[in-house]
Amino acid sequence: MPSVAIIGRANVGKSTLFNRLSEKRLAMVTDIPGTTRDLKYANIHWQGKEFELIDTGGFLANQKTPLRALTKREQKKLDKLTVNDIDKQVEKYARNALLKSEVVIFVVDGREGLNPQDKEIADYLRKGKNKQIILTVNKCDNQEIRQSTAEFYKLGINGLILISAVNGSGTGDLLDMVVENIKEERFELAAHNDQLIKVSILGKPNVGKSSLLNQLVGEPRAIVSATAQTTREPNDTLIEYENNKIILVDTAGIRRKAKVARQSLEALGVSMSISALKKSNIALLVLDINEPISQQDLQLGKLIAEAGVAAIIVANKYELIKEENRDQAKEFTQAVYRNFPHLSWAPVIFVSALTGFNTQKILKLIMEVNGNNQIKIPDGALSKFLKTIIAHQPPPKKTIGFGNKTKISRPFITHFKQIGINPPLFECAIGSKEKLTEEYRKYILNKLREKFGFKGVPIKLVVRYKKQI
Repeated sequence: MPSVAIIGRANVGKSTLFNRLSEKRLAMVTDIPGTTRDLKYANIHWQGKEFELIDTGGFLANQKTPLRALTKREQKKLDKLTVNDIDKQVEKYARNALLKSEVVIFVVDGREGLNPQDKEIADYLRKGKNKQIILTVNKCDNQEIRQSTAEFYKLGINGLILISAVNGSGTGDLLDMVVENIKEERFELAAHNDQLIKVSILGKPNVGKSSLLNQLVGEPRAIVSATAQTTREPNDTLIEYENNKIILVDTAGIRRKAKVARQSLEALGVSMSISALKKSNIALLVLDINEPISQQDLQLGKLIAEAGVAAIIVANKYELIKEENRDQAKEFTQAVYRNFPHLSWAPVIFVSALTGFNTQKILKLIMEVNGNNQIKIPDGALSKFLKTIIAHQPPPKKTIGFGNKTKISRPFITHFKQIGINPPLFECAIGSKEKLTEEYRKYILNKLREKFGFKGVPIKLVVRYKKQI
């Protein structure tokens, strides 16, 4: 699939444009320079064709590396960046996005006018071979601004277009230009795939989520640092595994609300992370095997349970466990199920995002759990199942009525069937004056798991009265 990179200095509206073109709020938008750290990816469908759009971090005004083609020595230096040198990693990722892209959307600020750094970026972009550059003057919100944009022709780039990412004016024409600048044979026909598996990666700050994402993808897409809150917004990455498409979402680390300022970038990132979780099919809850389970971990487990999504518990940093302490894994598993009783159905897998140990097995487990999420049990099999469990343990008797008109009755289940998947949802019906105890509901659900599996999947039971069916 052809790739298109959005490039420009900080705070010219790249993320706003990315959101506009993708028709989703995938990238965080603020007026704080450097908000975008990781690369953001979206598949764009336009005129029956499909391409990959990449939102990059802004080139930083205080960077030491000039905006030009890198020498071999400079490239080696960038490749050996320390994990704490985040600004340089932003630059490195932006350069990598440029290397793989066939078309570059070079964004400048029409409201502010031509900036010296725009000239530096333009000089650097022209060095790229076989790169089609579209000079995109953003923030042209009124006629006065549009009439004052002639100075951008000084950049020496053909193909200038005036747009407003905020209100969308000119963005359709921009997409037309993008499609026209990509060779026809590079396109794949646009085909919306309803079988996408969306997986959110959740965990408290600095637990290894971005490192895990990079292991699963096989290339660095999320910036890895020992500094908490390196990832500040959900980061969608599309991968293929055994002919299945999986969207991995690296979310911002979620801390206690008291520690997060309401208007901060972190608060906005957390809000987007929770929203991403609710739209996911599966959640990966990443825990640190070498630390006690914390209140933050418990809060994340609660959010997953409330979202009603399938889950896999990923015990990370297995490389820190010494050979003689391997029993620690068993003890940790027991602690997980003791602390997360509402996720007792979620499998635990031990991995090392640092070394890659067991990380590819996560993808296999994702496919297994996704399959369980789609299980549809025939009505006949459920009828036979219901008779068996009732014969083994019938519903407890209950006293119904008032005063002299009371009587002891056992609830009679007249109807039992599956009414939904993803996650599996079951429905049973009882008499209008009867009641099924919570304990018996749990009994039915437990027996369903024993009989049909549902590993990694929450299953629900809705009890209705016969008149409601």
